Amino acid sequence: MLQCSLTEHAAECFFGDERLSNLLWQLLLQPTEGLESDRWHQLQDDFYHLLVEGVEARYPREHRLTDVRQLMGRMLDGYFLLTSKLPWLDELQQRLLQRNGDLLCYQEGKVQAYVRLAAGIDPTLLAGRHLAQWLDEMPQPHANDIRRVVSAQRAFFAPEGNSSLPFAEGHVHLGGITADSVILDDYLLAGGELELNGKVSLWQHEQYNSLQPLLHRARQLLVLLLQPSEPLLQCEMLDGHSRDSQNSESNQSCRQENWSQHLAQLTLTMDMPIRKPDWLLLSACQHVAELGSADWLLGEFALTMVRGEANRWLWLHLYLCRRYSEDNSPPLQRAAILCFWQTINQLRRSLIMDGHGLTRFAERSFNSVMRRNSRGHDNIRRLLPVIGDVAEIKSGPLAFKPKLVGEIARGLFANASLSLPKPPYIFGESEIQIDMQALSTIQELERWQFCGHFSRSSPHKQGLRPKFDGKKLWKDADKLMRNLESASGWNTAEFLGGKLNSNFHFQPARWFRGLDVAGDENALKIEWFAPVLRWLRSGFKSLPDGERASKGFHLSIHAGEDYAHPASGMRHIDETVRFCEMREGDRLGHALALGMVPKEWTMRQGEMMLPLDEHLDNLVWLWHHASVLSGVLPLAQQVLPLFERRIARFWRLSLWWQVPDLMVVSGDRNDKVAVDQTAGFEASPLRHVMPADLYQAWLLRRNCFYRLSEVGDSWLVNSKEVSALPDHVFLSENSTLASKLYRARHNWLSTLNEAPLVIVRMGDEAAAHGGFSTKFGCETDEDILEDVDTTVELDFMHALQDWLLTEYDKLGLIIEANPTSNVYIARLRSHTEHPIFRWCPPDESVLELGGTANIYGLRRGPVRVLVNTDDPGIMPTTLRTEFLLLKEAAIDLGIGRTVAERWLEELRIYGIEQFRRNHLPVFETI
Repeated sequence: MLQCSLTEHAAECFFGDERLSNLLWQLLLQPTEGLESDRWHQLQDDFYHLLVEGVEARYPREHRLTDVRQLMGRMLDGYFLLTSKLPWLDELQQRLLQRNGDLLCYQEGKVQAYVRLAAGIDPTLLAGRHLAQWLDEMPQPHANDIRRVVSAQRAFFAPEGNSSLPFAEGHVHLGGITADSVILDDYLLAGGELELNGKVSLWQHEQYNSLQPLLHRARQLLVLLLQPSEPLLQCEMLDGHSRDSQNSESNQSCRQENWSQHLAQLTLTMDMPIRKPDWLLLSACQHVAELGSADWLLGEFALTMVRGEANRWLWLHLYLCRRYSEDNSPPLQRAAILCFWQTINQLRRSLIMDGHGLTRFAERSFNSVMRRNSRGHDNIRRLLPVIGDVAEIKSGPLAFKPKLVGEIARGLFANASLSLPKPPYIFGESEIQIDMQALSTIQELERWQFCGHFSRSSPHKQGLRPKFDGKKLWKDADKLMRNLESASGWNTAEFLGGKLNSNFHFQPARWFRGLDVAGDENALKIEWFAPVLRWLRSGFKSLPDGERASKGFHLSIHAGEDYAHPASGMRHIDETVRFCEMREGDRLGHALALGMVPKEWTMRQGEMMLPLDEHLDNLVWLWHHASVLSGVLPLAQQVLPLFERRIARFWRLSLWWQVPDLMVVSGDRNDKVAVDQTAGFEASPLRHVMPADLYQAWLLRRNCFYRLSEVGDSWLVNSKEVSALPDHVFLSENSTLASKLYRARHNWLSTLNEAPLVIVRMGDEAAAHGGFSTKFGCETDEDILEDVDTTVELDFMHALQDWLLTEYDKLGLIIEANPTSNVYIARLRSHTEHPIFRWCPPDESVLELGGTANIYGLRRGPVRVLVNTDDPGIMPTTLRTEFLLLKEAAIDLGIGRTVAERWLEELRIYGIEQFRRNHLPVFETI
């Protein structure tokens, strides 16, 4: 996660702490005619105390308590809620935002601070406060100025891009694009409900129980706050006298009294269904309101809801900021607004990745009970903000259907303000001519392509390893190919008549350009998916008559993003490259294990916890590469005997050599298990296995065990079997130690039982030879073992990263960097630590022999990199923001601005080139 300062933590607490919002909520629920002096002072004291303790609780022992108290004491000066002052908000928006004509955007030189803030506070609040203050400037803006400025603001308030310099998004998940404001808008203003459907985890139940009261509270407050002030001030219009004839003190008293009456509604309607406001009526009621007032802004907000405009969330925040800053706003009304903001930020926080690791992301951030609407104009606006931008969008392979593509198409048209061409006559939908309007429509539809990602995530069950369903995966692959061949549903207006239109050749399957395996790579490994991927892109498949020749799919596979040990991450990447038979133009998603220095990563991680089988795999894989590099790298010769000793120890402790009695089965007749009556290690036929045998068995994992079980010793008769079993001859003969190990491992995996846990720590040679003497020692607990990585072994892993980078570059592979996503999920504290500065540095002098990016002399130059966003709605960002983050990080590292900008321009151009390389025209004019 990003490292934040004390003031940033304090601001996040003030506008999003649970105990602070509960305090204000209880204040609003208590019937009162106002705030008595004693009670008011007590509220100030309670708020100060909770704010101090909130920072301490959320960021324990990270800041000096004295510093926290002094800062809070200055911010809460005794006039809290009595005036329009909002601690931190004014300072933050002045420091981070700037005006550029009609556009409000974050300052490019403060992008890291802005992104840190966006993780805890909705930046729309900052923009709303800035625009609310603008309304008081002289000369005061006209109605058309206000509407133009608010409607013009861009998603995430990113600086406007140069339309002549388009960007290419190469790695973004459709379900992760959705902005937080759109999600909350769906639930608060469109009647969406939290749901627990099907089989849900205990954590999802807990999240539901936590978020449901917050959602009810936010709705109740919003209904209350959307009431205009005029009905509340009818007592000011006595005997035909205008409000101007009353003194301000009387107005304030009357308004306070009415607010107290309306607050009583909160307790009455807490459990009642919320009726959405009548937006047209609400807008009509405010047509005589004073220009720029809160009531006028409320009417404008209602109109944007009627029209479904993209910036309706900004209009709401602008209205609330204006209402908060009005001099005659009662303190209780300000308390309701602040409580609403705090509640919204708590809801929003539940949607944003918080903490390390893919498991947390896959199970919690991505599978929140607050569902994400992954389609619509708002998402396309965030993804493709500038004409010329292009994107490759990832989603489940079976999601590629006319319905989904049609929704994306409508979003593209709305974002470009395009209307569909009209047919030349009634019922002439399929005969639209290729004129300028039709060509513009086709150009929009050619701005994107699809990458289907299979999911490796699996529900967690204590004590059981994830179970792979090979039969289902192959059926899904079959269904995908049928979907790509199907013509049903494509002949609609969004596709200009599709295949029925004789004015062009329409081949929708060409939108589907890539294959991926995403999700938690710590659950199901790539070996299970690689055979299917090889078959899907084997080529020379049957297509419907009339289809034109197309290139095969490229691979863009998640690998080495999250790992329990540096060797695990590197091995997962190597398995992906080898088992999937990656080639020129294929891409490795994230690949952080090839860039994060093992020794530094290990020091931050502390204890590394791996299942015994994974630890043994790592040692065998490291041993092999140490053998390969022993002739060119003295470090490799030094670590070879260390790896051999450790392999011998853990091979004896493993369970693979326990050849099972295949006649004994468990209660489930299909589950073969290893029984207790197995021979000891000395009697096992696999006891003489050497590291080379274990490595050869590892290579055999590219074969599909499900297909092998189906085929047995028979001949391979179809393309699936040929692709899935490249080593069928060796496996069917089962005459080598490697083939026997392959089968023994799968027999053991079929039990689904977890292997013993190995705790690996960094230590010296003495610890490596002597082991640890703790209660978790291997001699006292068979389920928890221990091992040591010496510094020389970690240095070898560092050198191995450089060698692998060079080898993969020779193959023509590309690394997909996702800077903000990587900072959120991996153990990075800022963007300056991102490995892109090692892979493809802006200053290539660090790649010279002995340089910081080429310490061991194994690098031959930079590797090719694409910069992307991954999930810009879950880790708040945009593609241009990613480039600006890298520029600011490069400058922080001492790179000159001109050098950094030249480097980023090369990355931008390369992204466009790769999109064009993989893209095929879906529409070809005749």
